[in-house]
Amino acid sequence: MQFELGHVPMPEGYGDGILSLDVCKAHLRVLDDSEDGLIAALRDAAIEYVERYCGVKLGAQTGLAWRAERLPSVASAHVDLAVRPVTAITSISWRAGNGAQVEGAVADFRFSEAGALRSAVGKSWPSGAAGEVEVTFSAGYEEGAAPASLLSAVKMMLGHLYMNREAVVTSGMAGEVPLGVAALCAPFRPVTI
Repeated sequence: MQFELGHVPMPEGYGDGILSLDVCKAHLRVLDDSEDGLIAALRDAAIEYVERYCGVKLGAQTGLAWRAERLPSVASAHVDLAVRPVTAITSISWRAGNGAQVEGAVADFRFSEAGALRSAVGKSWPSGAAGEVEVTFSAGYEEGAAPASLLSAVKMMLGHLYMNREAVVTSGMAGEVPLGVAALCAPFRPVTI
């Protein structure tokens, strides 16, 4: 099933709630304030990279949207919302066969923290859903609850971006994304079988 995860811009203060500017500057061993704007921007880019790479939200975020052409036709099937940990389903809507937009009852569905959305026990996927499905939901770790290894991956990525911020490297190679970032993120990446 093809789907898209709607892009939601990083909320104001989101990056600071995950890794404060002071923590980032300490990691980079920066003592003055002259590059605070750059460091904050690179921190946010590093957070976004790790979140996309792992399919997680390191901080709580609302208003996320998952869209697909259709819902599963088998009652036992599930859809993967592609972001973890899911904390709430806000709304579910689809286009019916007659072209009308239908708001589903959120209580007719259940979800797992891992991002699997299923029909609730005793319920089934809407039989009249012809297409244009949208699920809005909230996901992310509460403040201070993000896994330490993912925060370390963000710091490593931040260090990489900070040290290699120029397009041209004159002494040596800029290199690829640090191997440590991939290693720290590996346990959190979705497994497909």
